[in-house]
Amino acid sequence: MFKNVTLVFGIIVCFLGILLVWLIYYFSKSRDRSDSDYQSSLKLSQRTEEEKRLHPRVDINLPISMETPEGTIGAEIKNISIGGAFICCKKPLPLGEVFSLTILPPDNEPIAATARVIWSNVNVPEDKVVNRGMGVRFIKMSEKHIQLVRQITQKSD
Repeated sequence: MFKNVTLVFGIIVCFLGILLVWLIYYFSKSRDRSDSDYQSSLKLSQRTEEEKRLHPRVDINLPISMETPEGTIGAEIKNISIGGAFICCKKPLPLGEVFSLTILPPDNEPIAATARVIWSNVNVPEDKVVNRGMGVRFIKMSEKHIQLVRQITQKSD
């Protein structure tokens, strides 16, 4: 009788041990999943926050010249802010390309800047594009030229 009780007790302990291991595994996996879901949503919300512009863009039509590896190209800025612009051009530059540009406002001195291509609609079909071009972020501009861009954006409000 004592052997039967010990055997039953051993079976129960083994069963409870296996159950405990399975529960720990199950809850750790569900916690990992919820942590990764949280991380994914956090990354998504951070990306959404990053995509919000620091400075709102103002619609404008200003001619520019761009210094590229292929030479000087004429184009037009369709909207601008202190932080960047949308440049309308027939052949947008590759993503990440850094180039010099000169904005040619009609009533001010030329504004020089260095910009980086952030996005482009070069691969969008022609019938789906209103203005072929690229979004750029200004990465270098003199304080004087920043003030001139600020004046341009305030005039357009």
